Amino acid sequence: MLIILEKIGWGMLALTGFVGGIIGLALPVIPQVPFFLLALFALSKLSPRFHRWLTSRHWYQRMVVPVLEKFHAKRQTKKRVLIKAEQD
Repeated sequence: MLIILEKIGWGMLALTGFVGGIIGLALPVIPQVPFFLLALFALSKLSPRFHRWLTSRHWYQRMVVPVLEKFHAKRQTKKRVLIKAEQD
């Protein structure tokens, strides 16, 4: 039952993000990119098949993976700094 509710929640979030993105395309005051990113994230959480399809795309490999790797490197650096601070 909990899994069904979780899938419904991710589905509703994806639908909300998609609708917000469409409204953002129609109204220039509302940004559309964050809404579409929210929809992609929620769909990735909703469906492992969609996540595999998304991560195998050439544009994803070219544009998103370097950003994720850069974020991960920063996170490791932060951990090293915290460990170093605890030792002092």
